[in-house]
Amino acid sequence: MSSLAVPKISVEQYLAIDRDAEVKSEFHEGEMFPVDSVTLEHAAIVANTTWRVAEQLSVTPCQVLSQPLRVRVSVARFVYADLLVVCGRPELTDEVRDTITNPKVIIEVLSPSTEGYDYGPKFGFYRKLPSFAEYLLIRQDQAKVEVFRKSEGAGWTLSTYEGLDATVPVQSIGINLRLSDLYSGVEFPALAE
Repeated sequence: MSSLAVPKISVEQYLAIDRDAEVKSEFHEGEMFPVDSVTLEHAAIVANTTWRVAEQLSVTPCQVLSQPLRVRVSVARFVYADLLVVCGRPELTDEVRDTITNPKVIIEVLSPSTEGYDYGPKFGFYRKLPSFAEYLLIRQDQAKVEVFRKSEGAGWTLSTYEGLDATVPVQSIGINLRLSDLYSGVEFPALAE
């Protein structure tokens, strides 16, 4: 028994489909993959983080942006992030103004279904962007944020911040985020004994 090849679509076809779709999709070299839906906790953390970042960036040349703005990470690869910070003029791919190429900070709220992707392949895609300097991964099941920061050369360093009393310095844009603010109104699942 033979399997049939899945037909690939062009970047132009993907953008036309995705721009009209209710459910957004990422695009990886000719194939579309729907973006997972989010939980109440995920949505609350994104809203809290957006507000706290925007509040601190209000007097800077940086701005926080959220979905459904997509990121072009290569000629044939487009992804969605929960939040982006762009400093200076946003670099957009076309006149529709819904695809950006120059995020400085990218923030993802981890979901069980996407955690491996966010830490692995997606982080690899983001690292190809020259503007990209800091990556925040926020857990939704506990008060924990991991931050990857671009180092001298091609390396990245990892710092972990845990507990509602912790504060995350976002060094590339000069702000600090208190975990108690990011997790405001979020209930964590009870840990099994």
